[in-house]
Amino acid sequence: MDKDCSWIIFSYKAPNEPSTIRVRVWRTLKALGVVYIQQSICVAPDIAEVKKKIQSIKKLIESSEGEALFLEVNKFTAETEEQLIELFNKQRIAEYEELLEGCKHFLNEIEAETRKGKFTYHEIEENEAELGKLKRWHKKIMKRDFFSCPNSLQAKQWLDECEQTFGKFIESVYASEGNVEGEITN
Repeated sequence: MDKDCSWIIFSYKAPNEPSTIRVRVWRTLKALGVVYIQQSICVAPDIAEVKKKIQSIKKLIESSEGEALFLEVNKFTAETEEQLIELFNKQRIAEYEELLEGCKHFLNEIEAETRKGKFTYHEIEENEAELGKLKRWHKKIMKRDFFSCPNSLQAKQWLDECEQTFGKFIESVYASEGNVEGEITN
């Protein structure tokens, strides 16, 4: 995303009851990747999808007798923008680091199963599900990585390594079972 962008400031006061509204608001905003600058005051780049979801949250809060203020800012000072981008990237760095830990765990699991000779179709299914989770997680982080966090490349490399390692594991399973991947057996 262009670092010289327009912004959204969203301030809200969700009703105390039911608490499900506060939780829903917080979870939705977190999933969008906003940065909180104060309690219940967040900032996000002015991107169509983000804007639409925040406007939807605003309507939800107001329809529940809460208060919400949606501000559009064309430009902050260069120093403020730099600080905001740093805050966004700090959040993404933490998320990418957690993803990297997940990738390391995945690779360690494949290595342990290979050492033990656990070449079964069941292990393929388990690891395929785990790799799918890692890919979906990566996709979610990338969607809110508005400013190309430095860790994004490393995360992609680790995910690629997971895929390659899993591919070799699949070949080992088929070889130990006496089959070729994709081959139909009777």
